[in-house]
Amino acid sequence: MTPTHPTAPPTLQAVLFDMDGTLVDTEQLWWDTVAEAAERLGHVLAEDDQPDVLGRPVAHTAGVLAARSGTPAAELAAALHRAFAERVRTRVVPLPGALALLGALRDEGVPTALVTASPREVAETVVAALAEAGHGGFTVTVTADDTELTKPNPDPYLAACRALRVPPAACVAVEDTPTGVASAEAAGCQVLAVPSAVRIDPAPGRTVLGTLEEATPDRLRALVADAPAPRFLVPGLTTRRARAGRPFTARVAGLVRGAARPVTFVAADRPDWLTVHADGTLSGTPSPLPGPDTVVAVATVTAVDAHGATAHLTVRIPVVAADAPALDRVRVMSWNLWLGGAPVDDHRDKQLAVLLAADVDVVGLQESAVHAAPELADALGWFHHSAGENLAVLTRHPLVDTLGDPGVGFYGAAGARIRLDEHPDGTPHELVLWTAHLNHTPYGPYDACFDGLRAPELADRERESGRVRQIEEILARMAPDLAAADRTPVLLVGDFNAPSHLDWTAAAAPLHGGHGPVDWPVSRAVERAGLRDSYREAHPDPVAAPGATWSPVHPRHEDGSGRPEPQDRIDFVFHAGDRLTVVDSTTRATGRIAPWPDVAANDWPSDHAAVVTTFRFARPAGRPSGRSS
Repeated sequence: MTPTHPTAPPTLQAVLFDMDGTLVDTEQLWWDTVAEAAERLGHVLAEDDQPDVLGRPVAHTAGVLAARSGTPAAELAAALHRAFAERVRTRVVPLPGALALLGALRDEGVPTALVTASPREVAETVVAALAEAGHGGFTVTVTADDTELTKPNPDPYLAACRALRVPPAACVAVEDTPTGVASAEAAGCQVLAVPSAVRIDPAPGRTVLGTLEEATPDRLRALVADAPAPRFLVPGLTTRRARAGRPFTARVAGLVRGAARPVTFVAADRPDWLTVHADGTLSGTPSPLPGPDTVVAVATVTAVDAHGATAHLTVRIPVVAADAPALDRVRVMSWNLWLGGAPVDDHRDKQLAVLLAADVDVVGLQESAVHAAPELADALGWFHHSAGENLAVLTRHPLVDTLGDPGVGFYGAAGARIRLDEHPDGTPHELVLWTAHLNHTPYGPYDACFDGLRAPELADRERESGRVRQIEEILARMAPDLAAADRTPVLLVGDFNAPSHLDWTAAAAPLHGGHGPVDWPVSRAVERAGLRDSYREAHPDPVAAPGATWSPVHPRHEDGSGRPEPQDRIDFVFHAGDRLTVVDSTTRATGRIAPWPDVAANDWPSDHAAVVTTFRFARPAGRPSGRSS
């Protein structure tokens, strides 16, 4: 549904100014102060130190220096305070356009606030210097001494808005650092960024100018009046299923974009048993069903932002009877996110769009880059387990246990036990999923297609790569789960960086530079452990359905030689246990996909295709069927 704005556009009610590097040229003074202190401690500041110096409170920077030198942080903080205050008293200079903008806002009756991560002593020195230059003062001043948490947390800007009695969405915050921008945006303000030392890119609700000389009250009013309308990333979604008589919850707040905060959620159209809470949580206990069939409960959830603009989402909740059989199908995805998605613009929203379109239940992620899994889980209202900085399990169903080493390195494996549902007698209905990532070099298809190595040499190179040892260690960790797979099914998914012996057959040799058969040892080890390749079960003929996952963005080898990149299947969804039957398995790489290196605007935010397999569950032996659903 189309988002709508209120009839009257919102109006500018206050402008909130950062101090250092925004109004006055103190960023360099602060950098020089820290550099001088660091040099005394034997450390020379470099560009890499900027995130720990610029836009940060004194305590943070003092803590960084203390960790490097062993000097007490409190002692360093006091020394930095004194040295910086002295520099400010003698050298502070208003930045171009600062006094003119402050004066114009005062003349037009727009309240202003100073919001700084500097201590009050320094702020008062700067305010006095501005007064000497002709500024009449701020309505409110918020310093590092006034809130428990300072930038990049939203607390300073929220405190200023409370003191001014204005909503954050009706204010423009003027900032010069990414840290300050993050603070203002988290508070829900519109942002005017005037970068000083670190690049800041435009974004919805954020305008970037080169200098305050370009800013006027009318331009600031336009930032509020033209604030982006809220929108949901998708028009509708289907939640995990609910069971009559059992509590149900879901969350939708993470799917809203472009809204002026705070955002509240309401639903005029919903089933009687469901409550839509203001924070975007849906909860309730479905009423008993009159018959055995699944009923889809539908709610229209409306997000209302601080300006009164709205967006709408249709939420469908499948509801089954209290004694219905446990969930009998599950969709499983394996997906390498490509360094968390960093090479592609807006990668997080694009990842969400992929997951929602695929309608998956359980996902094994590789190259999750620490933040991807928690951010995706928060947006979707799902559950996640992250291990190390590279591996994660993401699921719409609750996690009941985590498996493997939580501190695993870039390569390795991590697992989780997932509760999909309950059987009619109340016993849990679960599966175990492991996600794996194996070493990427040397790479077998290059050895074969580029260097002409034959099958025995390829096997030796696989052992040289470390992948054989890695998969054997992973399978050893999985051994207890595999031993019980007929009771609780086990999945192993991942980017193995190795082909399958099921693909490199004699018949398929033309697809692989004339090589085949090749008995690739990694896939063979997985097979010996009792795991089956779901894609090849669904598509037995590797000639008719190659299923390549590497690589949708590399039709040609990236060394510039012009050689065709070997297209191969190196991402897998394996399964073990008699209870799982493959219904279908596909590879996915959708939307606009330009080849490397022009990938920033791609719709598909990865260099791998994903694998999605739908499984059907057989009922455990001896368990009653319950009602059909």
